[in-house]
Amino acid sequence: MSELALLGGPKTVQIPEPKWPMWNDEDRQAVNGVLESGNWWMYAVGDAELGGAEDKPARSQVAQFEEEFAALHKVKHAFAVTSGSTALDICMRAIDLKPGDEVITTPYTFIASATCILNAGALPVFVDIDPDTFNIDPNRIEEAITDRTRAILPVYFAGEIADIEAILDIAQRHNLKVIEDSAQAPGVALEGDRYAGSFGEAGIFSFQASKTLNSGEGGIITTNSDEMAEIVWSLRHVGRTKESLWYEHHRIGWNARMTEFCAALLRTQLKKLPAQNSQRMATVERFFERIAGVQGFVPAKLHPKETHRGHYLVLFHYDAAAWDGLPREKFLEAINAEGVGAIAGYTFPTFANPLFQKTDFCSPASVYMVGRDAPVDYRTFTEKCPVAIRACETEAVWMMHTPFLGTDAYIDQLADAVVKVRENYRDLL
Repeated sequence: MSELALLGGPKTVQIPEPKWPMWNDEDRQAVNGVLESGNWWMYAVGDAELGGAEDKPARSQVAQFEEEFAALHKVKHAFAVTSGSTALDICMRAIDLKPGDEVITTPYTFIASATCILNAGALPVFVDIDPDTFNIDPNRIEEAITDRTRAILPVYFAGEIADIEAILDIAQRHNLKVIEDSAQAPGVALEGDRYAGSFGEAGIFSFQASKTLNSGEGGIITTNSDEMAEIVWSLRHVGRTKESLWYEHHRIGWNARMTEFCAALLRTQLKKLPAQNSQRMATVERFFERIAGVQGFVPAKLHPKETHRGHYLVLFHYDAAAWDGLPREKFLEAINAEGVGAIAGYTFPTFANPLFQKTDFCSPASVYMVGRDAPVDYRTFTEKCPVAIRACETEAVWMMHTPFLGTDAYIDQLADAVVKVRENYRDLL
């Protein structure tokens, strides 16, 4: 093949990348409909969701979106909120964590999967990731359980469901709650029509701008528990109950209500999600087939029981040894020059954030030390999580979901670019 673009040769990918977000007249009409109605707040159209009388003829967009999202994910309840991070905060409060408690989670994720635990007065305990999947390794969970452990917070990283069956088994044996961080996994399911967000005590999703279901910002909490649903409803609604007066508050909660504008847009975007997920499944498979002969650039293992995938990220293991020591960063520079949008992702795990390297929040006077003999020293997780560190520093390669909404011709050009770099990589050494 021709000279690498990085060295002055022609760029391989000539077809423009699909634009994200994707929207049409249906989305415009949905948002304009809310604007023209003057009902911009979820309780402006009726008070049935408040426990009062029947709704007026024009129902809340938020309430309708909640019903439609719950139906798609086969759950009993769904509560729309302002962000996925807020959804995590609410769930941690809803399971009644106490100061000094511990919640097990992954170090290979966005910071909110850990700060939601801190915000509840508890401490995150990080368990290393599976070397094949980049998701939390259930084989490492039990060794991290202490008498302070109250819950497990698995993250479905890249939109891939973690080994949830193994996690649920551990949780049941140790009487722990499971909250699913499904922020990146809307519409993702295992065989048997079992969807992300339906396995544990609750699940959360994010609708931030990069997500496969997107309204700029927003989130939702799903649960099959009536008790959890009642608490979540209250916490989202400033601690009110459905039986209380408007100015009567029973819990310390949030004003975390989603706007009618967001919900209207999400309702129309939700209709597009299954088809978009199916398209990504097909194009990712095509891409994998076309790069199958490329050594040292191997797709992360996908959940074998998944029937519906979202591919929020498409993840790869880069093995520099197979490229004669070519650093990952130089490989990325080369395929970027060819027109392939790929990045290294996180360059350090969550526990290496400055927040966790400071130990003042674990001082003897800290709320996090209630009932504890010693603080959690987050510097020790460098030794406990070598797989996550390797992924961050040398191994992981991410591709976002947007390219995989492209045509077959576009996907083929992406694959050709990777093959071209492989055939000419020695020119970079």
